[in-house]
Amino acid sequence: MSKVNKLGQYKDIEVNVEKHNVTEEELEQQLAAFVAQNPTFVEKDGPVENGDVTTIDFEGFKDGVAFEGGKAENHQLEIGSGQFIPGFEEQMIGMSKGETRELNLTFPENYGAADLAGADVVFKVTVHKIENKKDSQLDDEFVASLNIPNLSTVDQLREQMKNQIQGQHDQQYQAQVENSIFQQLIEACEVEVEKEDIDRALNLQIQHMQMELARQGLAFEQYLQMMGTNEEAFRQQIEPNAKQQAIFEAVIDAIVEAEAIEATQEEIDQQLDMIAAQNQMTKEQVLEKVNMEDLKHDFSRVKASQFVLNSAKIK
Repeated sequence: MSKVNKLGQYKDIEVNVEKHNVTEEELEQQLAAFVAQNPTFVEKDGPVENGDVTTIDFEGFKDGVAFEGGKAENHQLEIGSGQFIPGFEEQMIGMSKGETRELNLTFPENYGAADLAGADVVFKVTVHKIENKKDSQLDDEFVASLNIPNLSTVDQLREQMKNQIQGQHDQQYQAQVENSIFQQLIEACEVEVEKEDIDRALNLQIQHMQMELARQGLAFEQYLQMMGTNEEAFRQQIEPNAKQQAIFEAVIDAIVEAEAIEATQEEIDQQLDMIAAQNQMTKEQVLEKVNMEDLKHDFSRVKASQFVLNSAKIK
């Protein structure tokens, strides 16, 4: 277990972090970017040209047999965007609304699906709509066309966007304040950190990452492959962060002891109710799965961290 040889100042820590408010220039830049991201589409009668936005049905065949993942209906495709495999968009040029065409194509050799990599295929494509993409104008008509609840004028859009940007700044400010406070706290202490605590923090970070990736439909191994690394190298990369976390936890535990901080039964009950609601479980089901001592310990750490933050002097 890691040992805190010196518990430095943890009350009345002074930090100086500048708070940023939204500027008019910043707001105008965000509005311009928002308008650019929401172009206006005007349907046309002529043939498909580069830059047009088409609405299509398509189905892919390999050796005359439809392959998995190669079919869609009413798919919006901008010609020239490179969204599809090479040749797909180019061979659509000249098609008319209502026309069906067969495209003879070859998947790239490095394509992700091994059964399609380098394969000759045929895509059957039907065009339902052809549109020109034009830059939108920032006016009330444009805002109303977005069909965003309680938003129909430019003034309302400006106010909402200003509040969103300010909210982001406030979150960044709060994170900077907390990081500065906790960094000073760690630097004021002397800690003998044990490898087992570093490994535990490291494993926990990886577990959290695996859960987040799973929510995005991505396996941890796939992520490592995309990043061009392996688990051993990745663990070495994040070990310094894990060490800092282990040191921080040791210091917080020392503050818990110094201030005799404990989680009350009411606080524990609230935590159990929150866990149950988040996981769509009953409180009894949560009690069967959680270790109550670990829960109390974790919440005591939360209270100790908040104690340090609340006593800090922010300039």
